[in-house]
Amino acid sequence: MTNITKRTAFGVLAASAVLLSGCGGSGSGSVETATTGFLSLGVSDGPLHDARKVCITFNEIELKIGSETNIIPLDPAKKINLLEFQGTDIAPLLVDQKVTAGDYQWMRLGIDAERGTLVNAGDITGSQCDGDASYIVMEDDRVFNLYVPSGAKNGLKLVSGFTIPAGGSPDFTADFDLARSITAPPGLDPDVVLRPVIRLVSNVDVGSLAGVVDAGLAEADGCAPSVYVFKNDIKPNPIGIDDDPASMETDPNDPVATAMVNKPTNNDETETWNYSVGFLLPGDYEAAFTCNGTDFEPVDGLPALIVVNEIETVNV
Repeated sequence: MTNITKRTAFGVLAASAVLLSGCGGSGSGSVETATTGFLSLGVSDGPLHDARKVCITFNEIELKIGSETNIIPLDPAKKINLLEFQGTDIAPLLVDQKVTAGDYQWMRLGIDAERGTLVNAGDITGSQCDGDASYIVMEDDRVFNLYVPSGAKNGLKLVSGFTIPAGGSPDFTADFDLARSITAPPGLDPDVVLRPVIRLVSNVDVGSLAGVVDAGLAEADGCAPSVYVFKNDIKPNPIGIDDDPASMETDPNDPVATAMVNKPTNNDETETWNYSVGFLLPGDYEAAFTCNGTDFEPVDGLPALIVVNEIETVNV
């Protein structure tokens, strides 16, 4: 049985790879003289089943404006377990970093993710990332090196344009979708490919999606419960399988976001299976539950209307 309700929230986070407009035009008799702004940037994650932690080591941020590229070193490098920052939670990379104001063509997240570089994964039982490079720890204690094809040269390049207003302080999030980003093609063991599916989002003027899932669905044998969110004109369908797992191309029919359905925290009857999806632009979407990423409930999805600064609740 499904039902849809809506409740208002405040200060919800950001949405989608978009071109952000400049702000703060000069008033009558005033002159804008500022040539810099202040950039804040964080990362968040759409989680992954069967993983205990996904550790990414970020070492620099590169910004492209006009004919110039500016590199902001992260010293020391930031080691982040993306599984600790789900839904609308954010891990900061930059806070009020002074940069040139203007229209930027792209942003690149420099990471340590070359093939065969993992030497030490540190304490694999905890949530902290105290090992080397970038890696994933599975629930069964297996450890794999995360390898980004051409990562040493290109890092994680976000090609969405964005604007830093003169004197402004825009706040962005790079929202990972790990369920679509990590593959283990034959012949690469002990490496797995991180083919990043990321949206660059602005932490203003957006909404989010949340809800509960019936235990009868989430607790089915062999179920890895998830909710996929699609554009309104796309019927829920399996994520496209690329012949080349290292390809950076994405299928426009793929979901715009995915979320794990979280297990109740205790035996209290009031605890329910639940999910949360942040960083959605306002508009109409379809949400559907799946155990295997192939079959969906309901097959045509459930309508979800995302409104600025509101949480849309869709229960399955």
